[in-house]
Amino acid sequence: MERPHVAIFPFSAAMGHFLPLAEFVKRLCNFHGFSITLIITKWMWTSQQPAVLERLASSALDIRFAEIPHITLDEDERDMKFGARISKFMLKAMPHIEDVLQSLRSSSPISAFIIDPFCTELLAVTAKLKIPTYLFVPASAALVCFMLNLPKFVSEMKVSFKDVDFEVEVPGFPPIPPRDLPSSLQDRSDSEFEWFVNHASRFKEALGILINTFAEFEEEAIKALSTPATPAIYPIGPLLLTESDTPDQSSCLNWLDEQPPSSVLFVSFGSFGVISREQITDLAIGLEASGHRFLWVVRGYKSGDSSTLETDISELLPEGFENRTRDRGLVLLNWAPQVPVLSHPSTGGFLSHCGWNSTLESACNGVPMITWPLGAEQGMNKAILVKQIQVAVDLKMDDKRFVKREEVERAVRELMEGEEGRKAMKKMKELKGKAKIAMMEGGSTIKATAEASADLSASTLNVN
Repeated sequence: MERPHVAIFPFSAAMGHFLPLAEFVKRLCNFHGFSITLIITKWMWTSQQPAVLERLASSALDIRFAEIPHITLDEDERDMKFGARISKFMLKAMPHIEDVLQSLRSSSPISAFIIDPFCTELLAVTAKLKIPTYLFVPASAALVCFMLNLPKFVSEMKVSFKDVDFEVEVPGFPPIPPRDLPSSLQDRSDSEFEWFVNHASRFKEALGILINTFAEFEEEAIKALSTPATPAIYPIGPLLLTESDTPDQSSCLNWLDEQPPSSVLFVSFGSFGVISREQITDLAIGLEASGHRFLWVVRGYKSGDSSTLETDISELLPEGFENRTRDRGLVLLNWAPQVPVLSHPSTGGFLSHCGWNSTLESACNGVPMITWPLGAEQGMNKAILVKQIQVAVDLKMDDKRFVKREEVERAVRELMEGEEGRKAMKKMKELKGKAKIAMMEGGSTIKATAEASADLSASTLNVN
């Protein structure tokens, strides 16, 4: 019997989108007998992507690659904002992707096509070719709720979210201050606003939406999505890197081995999160004043250069900080093996930018959080963690989104020794258990993945 064949166009501009999709590809092949073709482009690749593709290529799974011709943007297009650049790229890439899909169909029927939420222009191509198309959302079910309701919000509101003085109410989601909505949506005169809304308006054209979450994590949002007016929803997460996929070459794990259980606060703003020199100083002084152990991944730009990262830790930190905290703190430059750190028994908290992958990794390891969103949809993730499931301590920012040293100290003490922190720890340990059950035979994630696999393979004879 021929394997069901699914074609996928990954979003190459963000590893946070690419990595969970790679995990889903492995599950489809390993457990459901799929043949996968990844349609790839090297445009806006990060240094990590070749290694991920190499692991997939050497995995002995039925995964093939079809690379489209290199897309070049004009000089004025390269200077555009992120969303506009992506749109220009997609416009130029669409004919090549259509050619690949036509070529693939001539050799092996395509049962379904999977795309990223920021590649919805391709829905026009697959409608023309009559290929069932699914969205892969590497974010929360709550964000999907918001995206499906966004066109209605925009039609009813004639002002920018940044100018609204009331909380926005979304089905399946706690009321949220407008400033915590995705950064691209704050100003409706911004080109990013139209780009984001256009993608949201196409969500309902997809046959189904695959979401990197699990039912027990976002019960209310998934319930809100389970309506006849919504495409089929598949909570197939958590899709996380395994420790074998994140080889450790860092001595920080040896340092963690020497610390008491649940005593260390891990501080990291993700692979691309950068805060100002002034903010680094207040964060450092707040960590020092808290008296607690910490493992901090610090990133910052060279003085006067917002494009080049500093390569000297001492240039970023307050004078004498490392010496004063040497007995209880470790500072790393730019990177740490996050999965092994969060799973280490000495790690007792996570000060995070609330990126969705980091949020899931923290939940699956039972590590309570301090929320410090920097942009994108991270403010919405904060609301889930703080208001909805209460596994995090909220870190308050001023009107300019600056966090003062006294607030850092307060939040660290509250998480690591306070009553709110103890409650968050208890709830996060419960969530870790639920995540484990979801991934076991008969669990919600296994069932959702099986349903998705059945639907992805169901259309082969009907559409080719």
